[in-house]
Amino acid sequence: MIHFVSLGPGDPELITLKALRTLREADYIYTPVPVSRKGRHASKAAEMMLSLGIREEQIQLYDLPMSKDRDGALEAYEIVAREACEKQKAEPSARIAIVAEGDCGFYSSSAYIGEHIEQEGFTTEQICGVPAFIACNGRLGGQLVQLEEQCTVIPGEATREEWDRAWKSRHTIVVMKGSLCEAEIKSAIAQHPDRKWHYFEFVGMPKEYITSSTDEILQREFPYFSIIISKRR
Repeated sequence: MIHFVSLGPGDPELITLKALRTLREADYIYTPVPVSRKGRHASKAAEMMLSLGIREEQIQLYDLPMSKDRDGALEAYEIVAREACEKQKAEPSARIAIVAEGDCGFYSSSAYIGEHIEQEGFTTEQICGVPAFIACNGRLGGQLVQLEEQCTVIPGEATREEWDRAWKSRHTIVVMKGSLCEAEIKSAIAQHPDRKWHYFEFVGMPKEYITSSTDEILQREFPYFSIIISKRR
């Protein structure tokens, strides 16, 4: 069995006990390294695990292209799945983990990697974690939803009709991957003053930035790891 392990949103202390135990016991931990047009970036996942006492020799880094063109990422998922399966075949007793930031069952690469692994005849287990937007609300305080409220999560891209329906609703709207819809968010702020707007970058990490000032949000350039929570006043 190959384990998908959720690391949580960025603060190492938000990893679950089960996830930490699984990582400590693993022989091989496949870990993404973001690659963009600016080059190869440091792996936040690897840094988080090292801070938790995971040994460097356990960590197997793989490049993950970060681009709207999904072909590179999909190829990377297939490669890491194949490598994990080949390792498991060569060493049947090896304990193998593949990590994901946030929760591995929520907008995660685990879905694509898992499909390839299962096609090779191996079983997988997901170890759940804290999704990033839950950590954001924890920093904000109060309730994300309560009583009869609903919560809609939009992964950075939606149709015009979906955006209009979201902003006009009385419910909580969570937008992930803010860089994919920066213009839409800034336009909605101007058009819907009846809503509160809360903006988050890299929550739980050293460069965390949080604001509920619409002026500050409008001046901000949104990175990929940004989240917006909007509620009716």
